[in-house]
Amino acid sequence: MPDWSYRTVLRPLLLRLPAERARRIAVGSLALIGRSAVGKAFIDFLGHMRADPRLVRTHGDHTFPSPVGIGALLDPSGAALGALARFGCGFLEIGPIAGESREGADWTVNIAGRKIARAGPEPTVSIADALVLLDARPEHTVPVFARLADGTDEMLVRFAGQIAGHAEGIVLPRGGSLIGKIRAVFQKMILVVVPTGFSDFAEPEASDGVWIAGETEQTVRTVAHARAALTDKIIVAGGAIDPADVRAFLEAGATLTSVDAGLALSGPGLVKRVNEALLSELPPLPLEPLTLDASRRPWFWALMIGLAMIAGGMVAAILAATRVVLPYDEALCGIPRGAFVAINPKLLPFMAHDRMSLAATMLSIGVLYSAIAWNAIRRGAHWAKSTIVFSAMSGFFSFFLFLGFGYFDPFHAFITAILFQFVVLTLFAPLGPAHPPAVADWRETAAWRRGQWGQLLFIGLGVGLVIAGIVISIVGCTKVLVGTDLEFLQSTAARLLVANDRLMPLIAHDRASLGGMLISNGIVIWLAAQWGIRAGERWLWRALALAGNVAFAVAIGVHLAVGYMDWLHFAPAVAGWCLWLLALCLTREWMCLQKDPVAAN
Repeated sequence: MPDWSYRTVLRPLLLRLPAERARRIAVGSLALIGRSAVGKAFIDFLGHMRADPRLVRTHGDHTFPSPVGIGALLDPSGAALGALARFGCGFLEIGPIAGESREGADWTVNIAGRKIARAGPEPTVSIADALVLLDARPEHTVPVFARLADGTDEMLVRFAGQIAGHAEGIVLPRGGSLIGKIRAVFQKMILVVVPTGFSDFAEPEASDGVWIAGETEQTVRTVAHARAALTDKIIVAGGAIDPADVRAFLEAGATLTSVDAGLALSGPGLVKRVNEALLSELPPLPLEPLTLDASRRPWFWALMIGLAMIAGGMVAAILAATRVVLPYDEALCGIPRGAFVAINPKLLPFMAHDRMSLAATMLSIGVLYSAIAWNAIRRGAHWAKSTIVFSAMSGFFSFFLFLGFGYFDPFHAFITAILFQFVVLTLFAPLGPAHPPAVADWRETAAWRRGQWGQLLFIGLGVGLVIAGIVISIVGCTKVLVGTDLEFLQSTAARLLVANDRLMPLIAHDRASLGGMLISNGIVIWLAAQWGIRAGERWLWRALALAGNVAFAVAIGVHLAVGYMDWLHFAPAVAGWCLWLLALCLTREWMCLQKDPVAAN
């Protein structure tokens, strides 16, 4: 559904199908997801697409969450209203509505020319089906415009009366005396469709406004003429394909704009990109300084967690590179450090490899938390706060894995108790005002297209780390050592248990701790990539570059240092690093933009 999955995988697959079949699959999937609360929450989780309150447009008694809506071209029946309403749009359109439903002819899809059109007559939805779908709309959703197909005045008046309690606006195929008749049965917003090039705006004067759609340049000119003639009316400009079209329509005088074919051509995140592009034109806000007063904000405590993780990772790395075991580890096993070497000369290097990997993961988490806190939560980004809370909570819950390995680490418990309070403060402290994006994607560029592949890779790597962390945690709570571990140690689990029956809980503690930190690290990478990657976010690209390269370099380096070179054990880390570098290359130009790459024409 998001652009990073649609443009990379789903759109090429859909384009291999007949166009109408592909449309039905896409709309049907959205309709299925949008029917349940779980499905709607899933849409919100994927995209964080809700419109920013600063984009609200009002006209008389009518309020629109955003100036950009979704037209009826792709979903004339309104089957997917529940899902599309969560795309960040300001309104939705269904129709044309007629006495009976009619299938339209097949589509003509021109990717290079950025056009989608019907090869024959428009499809229609019956008034009976339209009423059923409108009746099933969830409460408190975005406004809906019902477009009526052309017909007799009597029929249109009857349809308008039936729709009156279900839609916030009605779109008529023509004006004139019909407007007064409709007004008698429909007291809400009435718009009249006018073609591009239309110039006589006396006819729709009695309506609340007009709906104009066509080629972008012609639409811009017609909108400008309409605004000059209808100074206080609503003007909806349809057919936008990218954010630059929306800006052109709004600057020409449109009150609202709509996208339709652009969702299929560009991606379902188009409305979100339009909203962010419009927000980027707002003046920047001052940033809070790092003072004690900032402790009332979540970014302060998230930053403290990040810095603590960096400090802890450094300490863990130093200990793993020197003595490896700590005094309370020796107390658990009842032997001094030298006795570990006597049991098995490779035991300390093996434990060092686990503990150095843990240190690398902590450093990665710390770098990302600190960067997200300072650059995103401090700017009022809700996605950033959610990312750190979800990631940190998973890390804290992993502490209770000690129930599986039977070793209560007092130092680990002490640090956990302190940092957990910071997470609670991050969760409940109110966000500051949201800052507008610094850079906008006004037009689709090659850098943006490459960036979608890079974003997909980062998300995949984050999910992969979560899965790896779960597997390692399960191993740490059950069998503890896998075959490659025993080959490296040149021993068996039974021999180690005979040598010291407390060795397994100690090693298991390291394994489960590493697994928990990998889960936490995977979540912060996954969600930061899914919600935070966009044009101009140089800080996030740099944070991902530093966090990932440090973690992979340390984790791979320790394997080389201790000689644990089993290919099955070593290959995933090497492959992961290569994919990480590829993702950085694919996203660099797009994320590191310092200004809009293409101005609207």
